[in-house]
Amino acid sequence: MPGYGTGRGLPAAGAPGAEADGPDEDVEFWGLLYLDPLLELRLLTPESAVRAELAPGAVPPGEALSSAAQSLTGDARLRELLDAAGIGEDFPAAVAAVLTSPDCRQFLRSPAASSEADALARAFTAEAVRRRAEPPGAAPVFDGTARDEAVARIVALLPGDPSGDPSGGSGTHRGPVTRKVKKLAGRLALGLASAQVVKRRSALTDAAHPAAGDVLLYLSRGGAIREVVAEAVRAAEPPVVLLAHSLGGIASLDLLVLRALPEVELLVTVGSQAPFLYELGALPSLEHGAPLPGHVPPWLNVYDRRDLLSYVGAGVFPDRVRDVALDSRQPFPLAHSAYWSNPELYRLLAEELP
Repeated sequence: MPGYGTGRGLPAAGAPGAEADGPDEDVEFWGLLYLDPLLELRLLTPESAVRAELAPGAVPPGEALSSAAQSLTGDARLRELLDAAGIGEDFPAAVAAVLTSPDCRQFLRSPAASSEADALARAFTAEAVRRRAEPPGAAPVFDGTARDEAVARIVALLPGDPSGDPSGGSGTHRGPVTRKVKKLAGRLALGLASAQVVKRRSALTDAAHPAAGDVLLYLSRGGAIREVVAEAVRAAEPPVVLLAHSLGGIASLDLLVLRALPEVELLVTVGSQAPFLYELGALPSLEHGAPLPGHVPPWLNVYDRRDLLSYVGAGVFPDRVRDVALDSRQPFPLAHSAYWSNPELYRLLAEELP
């Protein structure tokens, strides 16, 4: 398990892929916003501003913000970034939903609106992610880096950007969440998460049971699944690389342990639980304590420390597995599917493919 104790093949301190000191506050805060996109706007809106009435003829501090926000989707560069982040289709509806919410209307009437455009940008983005992730079906793929670039672009397009540069480049003010807001959010995190879990138990169960059911099905009757992989290997022109995600990594490793397939020159597992099942004694092809057979090809294992369904293998299969850490900048469970939107994965594959 990445970060568990000092064993299990973790990189040495200071080495590439080693654990960072402490949690990444920005990513954890995004996790809260995905649950409640309006959280930051509420935290930034003083109660006194909520109760206060504007003077006759006075213009709300956030009127210019609201007006500019409604034309955001007209910016071609922002549309590119939103599409790269996986939320382009949902963004217009997300902006409309946030702007018409009571929490946002109160925020736009408060003094915070004139200096906290970045909070509004994050609310739009988080609402778009929430909408994309909510329907049942295949897990969506989100790019955390493109998400951050999209937020920077939104901030540059809204009034009050200190840089005055609409390019969305590295010089654009990103408006990081203040420590005060992060501290308040941290206090709310446990209660918010608990309330969300209770409220959405049916939805969470519906979302979780396909993956859990797939693993249980495989462990009880995995032969047919392995045969599908074997047929794909036979149909491919050598040299063959097996690239497998999650349960696919378990099935691919099992196949390569049980059969010598010399045409397969490399196994790449992404977000896989195979090392964990081996330690549990639950990997069908190999009892715990037994080494990998010599005919198993080189194995590259890609994981994300925020993906709670990914495990490292070098500690349990010494000198037979190379673990590589990637960072999607997405909280779990989005981290489990975010590998495929991470350019670093494709750079890694380009270096490794024969």
